[in-house]
Amino acid sequence: MDKQPDTFVDAVRQQLTEDGYSVHQGAPDDGDELVGRFWFCWSVPGMADAEAGPTCDSELGAWSTALAHRLANSSIPLDVTGYRDEAPMGPFLPGRLPEAALDVDAIATRFGVSREAAAQQVRALRQQAVYMNDRYQVNVLRVPMPFGPACGDIAWLSIKRRDKAPMHDWRALQEIKNRIVGPEHEGFEIYPAESRLVDAANQYHVWVFLDPRVRLPVGFREREVAGAEAAAAVGARQRGFASA
Repeated sequence: MDKQPDTFVDAVRQQLTEDGYSVHQGAPDDGDELVGRFWFCWSVPGMADAEAGPTCDSELGAWSTALAHRLANSSIPLDVTGYRDEAPMGPFLPGRLPEAALDVDAIATRFGVSREAAAQQVRALRQQAVYMNDRYQVNVLRVPMPFGPACGDIAWLSIKRRDKAPMHDWRALQEIKNRIVGPEHEGFEIYPAESRLVDAANQYHVWVFLDPRVRLPVGFREREVAGAEAAAAVGARQRGFASA
């Protein structure tokens, strides 16, 4: 059985390779201008010659240009949803939204909303912190005391996979909550009344209390965690734990 890729980057590289892309590093025989540089080549059966991409400083940069070429020149969807969500996710690093994502006129045109509504959305986006790892992007907005001073502020975590595919791996959401806010902070999802349902993208929302002493009045009271072997011993099914 073929080994599944461990990360989103591995999945993209594997898919691009299957589509005829490869990355090369310049050697001394290639000339001084290419030594140590990287570039992609693309060739599929029936092509008279391979197509080469621009040179880059790194192998990852060359794969990135290959991905851009693939997306610009093919109507075939890029299927990178097979990598193992149970594999350890990489560390979250601070990120920032590109200025194009904060263009009021572009947002108004794209979503068919008024310029005032688009400007309001941009103001909200500018208040959010952004964190990214190899698999997920998390936008974080602090919400002041929605349940009153007794519960304090909460963090609204807007979570999506970077490949835009669906996700609802509870362990992944729990790990994201732990890393972004903290392991002893309690959070929740909402399954709303249909009258206020928002379901427009593969994006998921978790609200987390910033005070680690706050507990929801529902839920289990004691910890019980089982791995694959312990679950199988009682006739249940569970995955093993990946080290973070």
